[in-house]
Amino acid sequence: MSYEEVKRVNYKGELWTLQKPHPALADFLSAKDLLIVLRHGEPPFKVVLGVPHQAAVGEERICENRITGGNLDPRNSDENAASYALVAFTTLRDRNVPCKLVIMAHATTHDPNKELESPYCKEVFADEAALLFECHGAGPRRLRSLELSAGKNRLADTVRFGRALAAAVEYRYTLGVQKEACKKSALIFGTDGVEIENGEVLERPALQTTSLVEAENQGMPALHLEAKPAFRKPADGSNTVTPDGLVLGRAIAQAIILHLSESPDDLESSGDFAAAKTKVD
Repeated sequence: MSYEEVKRVNYKGELWTLQKPHPALADFLSAKDLLIVLRHGEPPFKVVLGVPHQAAVGEERICENRITGGNLDPRNSDENAASYALVAFTTLRDRNVPCKLVIMAHATTHDPNKELESPYCKEVFADEAALLFECHGAGPRRLRSLELSAGKNRLADTVRFGRALAAAVEYRYTLGVQKEACKKSALIFGTDGVEIENGEVLERPALQTTSLVEAENQGMPALHLEAKPAFRKPADGSNTVTPDGLVLGRAIAQAIILHLSESPDDLESSGDFAAAKTKVD
């Protein structure tokens, strides 16, 4: 596949206007077949944030022109998942953490994180990084608000990261975390702060996600978060950040900073992150 329909923009403009993505950026996020890349600092990056299935609110399907076995083969989109990823990126930027955000806006012909030759995967792995963190959506009927997994990536410590994320959101939401790579077994963090694991499983452990496997091949831990509509879809149908999405984006950044501070050869000090506030205005 040539992917010739995919265009690219290296976005360097303003990110926010009154808790909404800046109009110029918002136009890109609502486009089709557009790869959007934002950077802070220079490689090697501490983290690459990825949003492979971005689509505007109301666009429930992507890959509508993908052909599999001679038939059209669309898939569900992750409506407005870029909103909470942008909050995480902004928070990391404001903490001066070298990072990159790669967003594939409404791919029409292919599944971006399932094909290594896709523009999304090529950009994700174009630079050295200490961590890949993919931001996705989940349907309204999911049992838990959030699910964190690593698929088949055996370098990621999902349980440690999950504990940090659950604490960062102050146990406001139920969080299912993959206990072991290549398996569905899960540890559940409840809103009461209690951890439950007896017989629990993830609904979508990302076991078929190519980008997570390739990250391991390149020596990189990778994580995959799925978030229900409350984190992505405002009640008015706009492509803005929801209150829960703002909490989640900040919490992701906090958990990433903690992860990096506990990793060798990374951040010198995580500092008092709780005192820091992301400016989204």
